[in-house]
Amino acid sequence: MVTVKICVGTYCYLMGGGQLAQWRNYIPQHLHEKVTFVSASCLGCNEQNAKPPYAKVGDVIIEKATPEKILEEIEKQLSI
Repeated sequence: MVTVKICVGTYCYLMGGGQLAQWRNYIPQHLHEKVTFVSASCLGCNEQNAKPPYAKVGDVIIEKATPEKILEEIEKQLSI
């Protein structure tokens, strides 16, 4: 099981985190029982060098997160 946290704090939300949070409804069917999605208010980004939106897959932080980057990390962690 892999946990995916999507930052929906104000900055990340405005930079696409809100759309990423909705993407969880469209993940491939074969991953539905292997992935848990959680919204997070902040994943601790550094505002000075921020690259939102942020996602966290397991213990891996993803900057400028996209569905493709998240899916790639999920598959890597599940060794698919």
